[in-house]
Amino acid sequence: MKIDLHCHTKAIKQGDGPGRNVTTELFYKQISNTDVKIVAITNHNHFDLEQYKTLKASVESICQVWPGVEIDVQGETKWHLIVVANPENVLLFNFKVKELFIGKDVDKCTLSMEVIYNALNDCDVIYIPHYHKNPGIKEDDRKHLAELVGDESRIFLEPSNHRSLGVYTNYGYRSIIGSDVKDWMKYDQCEFAELKLPVESFSQFCLLAKRDETIVETLLNKKQSICLIGKPHKSVSIAVKLYQDVNVLFGPKGTGKSELIKSLHSGMSARGLSCEIYIAQDRGEEFKKLTSLASMERNLNKVGASSCEEEFRLIANWKDTNVTSFGHYLNWYQTRDNSSNKLRMKITEASTLSFAKTDKFNRHKTDRDTINRIFDEIKNIELKNYIGETDQQNLLTLLNKLRESIAYARIKDVIDEHSTKLTNKTISIIKEYADMSTDTVSKPSAVGLTEYAENRINLLSAVNRILSTIELPEHNEKEYLGELEGKGKIYINHRYRFLCEESYTKEFDSKIGINRLKDIINTIRAIKDNIFADDISLKIEELNEKLEESDISSIKPFLGISKYICEENGSEYTASNGEQGILLLQRTLLKDADAYFLDEPELGMGGSYIDANIRPLIVNLAKQRKYVIVATHNANIAVRTLPYTSVFRTHESGKYKTYVGNPFNDVLVNIEDNSDIRSWAEECLHTLEGGSEAFYERRDIYESKNN
Repeated sequence: MKIDLHCHTKAIKQGDGPGRNVTTELFYKQISNTDVKIVAITNHNHFDLEQYKTLKASVESICQVWPGVEIDVQGETKWHLIVVANPENVLLFNFKVKELFIGKDVDKCTLSMEVIYNALNDCDVIYIPHYHKNPGIKEDDRKHLAELVGDESRIFLEPSNHRSLGVYTNYGYRSIIGSDVKDWMKYDQCEFAELKLPVESFSQFCLLAKRDETIVETLLNKKQSICLIGKPHKSVSIAVKLYQDVNVLFGPKGTGKSELIKSLHSGMSARGLSCEIYIAQDRGEEFKKLTSLASMERNLNKVGASSCEEEFRLIANWKDTNVTSFGHYLNWYQTRDNSSNKLRMKITEASTLSFAKTDKFNRHKTDRDTINRIFDEIKNIELKNYIGETDQQNLLTLLNKLRESIAYARIKDVIDEHSTKLTNKTISIIKEYADMSTDTVSKPSAVGLTEYAENRINLLSAVNRILSTIELPEHNEKEYLGELEGKGKIYINHRYRFLCEESYTKEFDSKIGINRLKDIINTIRAIKDNIFADDISLKIEELNEKLEESDISSIKPFLGISKYICEENGSEYTASNGEQGILLLQRTLLKDADAYFLDEPELGMGGSYIDANIRPLIVNLAKQRKYVIVATHNANIAVRTLPYTSVFRTHESGKYKTYVGNPFNDVLVNIEDNSDIRSWAEECLHTLEGGSEAFYERRDIYESKNN
């Protein structure tokens, strides 16, 4: 819930630029576009009741508008103090502000804290001094303001940026940041505070700031939750309430956080929710799985190749034919008059029919394979997502009709081919019987040259088809993995390519081996080069022995498959251990699931990377009403995400304890002893920041340049 408690709507002082003047239309547009839900109008030393009413009415359905003022204060030094009032007291607030500045020069006027407090405190207000932001309050004045107000829950420090905000809000200080808008055309580029628990009124906001237990519980209960049994140890069971938001497990090492998060993951999955889990300690093995070929198959469709099964079958069954010798014709001529009956059988002098496999014949075969592939692919498409039921039926009907027509043409081709073979076989048998019965020799059915050439050409065609198939270009499919600083987007590349000079052993079936595949291809090439050699049958026999030995009957074993990590340009990339964790964590968080379980996501990663890249992803998932459960030692995750549930595990004097609470009421309660209560802030400070002395020393170092 975005809020802006430092917002200017008018140029009042001489240093205010005209960009601070806002129209009602622009105010509505920008508040709507930025999705700000609470805005306080805080002009310098001035409050305009009529403008307040107009602007409030314009965004009433989408945003709360609170009255406020930014005042120049004279204390130890000059500094700015924002005062925001309960909108129920806007009339009183308007009167008091006018009374403060009546007859005064707004450019030069400064007021003391006492004067401001006495005038405005009855309006039910909160105080927001600039802190380490020019002009900012000094430490003595901050303490004096706290003493004067008497309720520190009513005081918020406004630092100069979100980094400082994180330092202050982690522990000890209530802090908030506002837009301090200087140009309403650029309002959407301003920084805004964000409330983790959405509030519906000024009073509710103040109670939340006071960490009122009842209001915190009321707001928490508005969030969807689920109760699970977690096991930090197999013999220990604890009930944990998880919210559709960020939930954090923290504590010293060795207190069972990893076991607890794994058991909660199992429990959530058992409820039927889709879950993603990232375990930093397992990242090495998990990263190896990304490039495992277990889930990748040799899919010929990826490279647009047919299986070439018919070609391999032709080679396996191929037999050489011979040209009819001149002696056969001489024997026929010498014995042709030995039988008058045979002379009347003209069939004994018939020639065999020829059958040529035309382009049309080959086209029918190719079309049949293509339509069958289409039917295989279309099974994987949810047609209902794209076209209506009638169109689906029409499409399938037409495709079936096309397949039947192609099949009919193919059947006709086969019938013609086998009819010719049967006719020729019949002629041959009749001649054999006539020769045996008459002691004569029939005229040879064919010279044999055509059959000889056709047989060799068919073999050459099969060999060429196989060799041209393995020359098809490779196919790559990139799957987004994540992004690395300095490297850009990183992918997992799925590569499909036929055996070539660049191929690696691991791309092929280890039972066959790349060398044997190369040997087979070389043998096929040798057959092509010697297609009309007399000893071609020996080479065919050699090839068939190799194919049979490796159980190869199609082109499929020659298709290499591989997976590797690559950059956007396709070049292979070897990720370091830390980068592997970054990529796996991004991959986990970018998947669509109901719940995300992260065990020490910060392991091996820089703190700045976690805060700038991972924490926003976690927060964004929470905004999408996802369950996010994180076991961590990182303060930016454990604290700056403002977890709805915090589970704190301890091991002291040989005894394990489990505390549950949240940052909103700053309480952690022992689940076995309700009287054992700890401060959420103090335990975070001690466990995650190394104690208050270390934390505040770092704070002073971070902010020293602003002093």
